[in-house]
Amino acid sequence: MVFPFRISPFLIYLFIVGNLLTGCVSYRFIKATEGRSVSDALEEFQAGKTTLQEALETLGAPDQVAELEGKDVLIYQRSLLSNSGLSFGIPLTDILGSSFSFSAHGSLVRHDLLLLLFTPDGTLSEIFSEKGSRYPYLKAILSDKKGN
Repeated sequence: MVFPFRISPFLIYLFIVGNLLTGCVSYRFIKATEGRSVSDALEEFQAGKTTLQEALETLGAPDQVAELEGKDVLIYQRSLLSNSGLSFGIPLTDILGSSFSFSAHGSLVRHDLLLLLFTPDGTLSEIFSEKGSRYPYLKAILSDKKGN
């Protein structure tokens, strides 16, 4: 393919450097964590042996408490949000009355979840753990394997 005009590499370099120096290119990165770290309780706790008191002393107050089929459920969750974006703009409002701007962004949310189910007498009956899930509860609750 033949172009009717040729752009000098120096002009391209000058254009890029000019935009960087005038603040027309920006990059934003945000990382936020909600909740506290969910420890690996599969090794610390044992179904049938661990008591509600031991779980509360080790992990602290849960994020949520629920009742499911007569069992108390302690829910510990941590959510991690990573968001980044790149913006590029050419301010031409003084000359043309409008500006050109291009932007791209993406985000990633991951959830760590720990569910502890206790019998009415305060004994741990089941443990569900999920790390790095895109879905906060769905996969852990519907899974038939412990620790998946």
